[in-house]
Amino acid sequence: MTITRDLPAEIGRALARIRKALGVESLDFLIAQSEVEDVGGTKVVVKRFSSEVGLLKWLPPALLLRASYPFALAPRERLRRELEFMRFGGWRGLRVPKILSVDEGELIIVREFVEGEPLRCDRPEDVAVLGRVLAEVHGRGFSMGDVKPTNFLLSQGTPYVVDAEQSAPSRDDWNSWDLAVASFFVSLTNYAETSRFRELFGELSKAYLDSGGNRRAYCEVLSPKNAAVIAFMPLPHLLALTEVRRELCR
Repeated sequence: MTITRDLPAEIGRALARIRKALGVESLDFLIAQSEVEDVGGTKVVVKRFSSEVGLLKWLPPALLLRASYPFALAPRERLRRELEFMRFGGWRGLRVPKILSVDEGELIIVREFVEGEPLRCDRPEDVAVLGRVLAEVHGRGFSMGDVKPTNFLLSQGTPYVVDAEQSAPSRDDWNSWDLAVASFFVSLTNYAETSRFRELFGELSKAYLDSGGNRRAYCEVLSPKNAAVIAFMPLPHLLALTEVRRELCR
C-alpha cells in the first residue's frame, strides 16, 4: 500500500528533475512529428503523420487513457482530426495556421509557419490566454485532448493553435479532461511553488469561465475520469486546485 500511495509523488519528482534538466520544450522536441523547411525562401511546417515517432508518441495514451479521452493512434485518423480543426471557419479569438497542401497518400500536411512563442505556464497573462482559447475551442464544438503549452503560440499578441491532431467533437467530460491536463502543466511548471500555482490556476479558471467556457466541464475537473493526470500533481497543488474550484463552482 505504501508503494502505491507514494508512486505519484515519486513520478512527480522525477518529472520535475527531467523538466529542470531539459525543459518542457526540449521534451516536446524529442517526440515532434513536424519539421520546419525552406521552400523557395519561405518557411513552412511539414508534418508527417505516419512517422514512427508519432505512433510511439500516441501508443500509450491510446491504450491507457481510453476511459478519459478518445486518443487516436491511427495516422489517417489523426490527420483527419487535424484537418477538421484547422479548416474550421468559425474561429474568432484564436487563429490556426493556413493549410498549404495535403498529401493524403503519404499522410503529410504542409502548413504555414507561424513565428511566435509557446505559451508559458509560469506567466499569468499566458495562462489567461490558454483559458480563453480553451473556452472558445469548447464553445465552437471541439475538445483538444492534447493541451501541452507548445501546441499554442502567441504571435504578435494573437493566440494560435498549431497542433490539433487529437481534437474531437466537444463533450463535457472531454472538455473537463482538457482543463485537467492544462492544470497539470501549470502544476508541472510551478512544481515547488504552491501559492504560485494557486494564483495561476485561478487565472486559468477565471479566464475560461469569463469567456463562456463550459461551466459543467470546469466543475468536473476532479472527476475520476481525470485521475490519470490529476494524480501526478503534488498534494498541496491538488488541495489548492480544489479550493479554487470550490469557490468558482458554488
